[in-house]
Amino acid sequence: MIPLIVAGLMAVQPGCSGPASGGAPMPPAGPVADYRNSKAEIVVLNFFDMYCHTCQTMAPHSKKLHQMVQQKGLGSRVDFYAIGWGNTPLESEQYRQRFGVDYPVVPDRDLTISKRFGSFRPPLMIVLERRGGSWVEKTRIEDLRGDKEPLLAEIIE
Repeated sequence: MIPLIVAGLMAVQPGCSGPASGGAPMPPAGPVADYRNSKAEIVVLNFFDMYCHTCQTMAPHSKKLHQMVQQKGLGSRVDFYAIGWGNTPLESEQYRQRFGVDYPVVPDRDLTISKRFGSFRPPLMIVLERRGGSWVEKTRIEDLRGDKEPLLAEIIE
């Protein structure tokens, strides 16, 4: 009886999907947007985890910040990417749909992208700027609540 309970818990753990766990099969891998190929001057990486309540709370705030960039005509200077920290393509797509994210949402199941920026847990927004031919970290923003104008100024200054 105990092994069945343990097996049942394993089947509902975040990140478990595919036929072995009783979930839906993973969608085939397709082309994934890569922030390193951006032509913008500034790239904003919005790290989230589909199962993180705080990340879900921050989603409307990151969306609002992106909308402000577009409304101010800064879309060619600033690109946004949502990075699914530990999330599969299916989970990342669910996040995109649930929160109406209208910029690239990139799964990072094995944390390949995230590890480039050291050890952290989402939610976290990392702002990069192009210097020469490479991307350099400009700032990190942990809390997106409140007035977005100072956040936008920090990103584009």
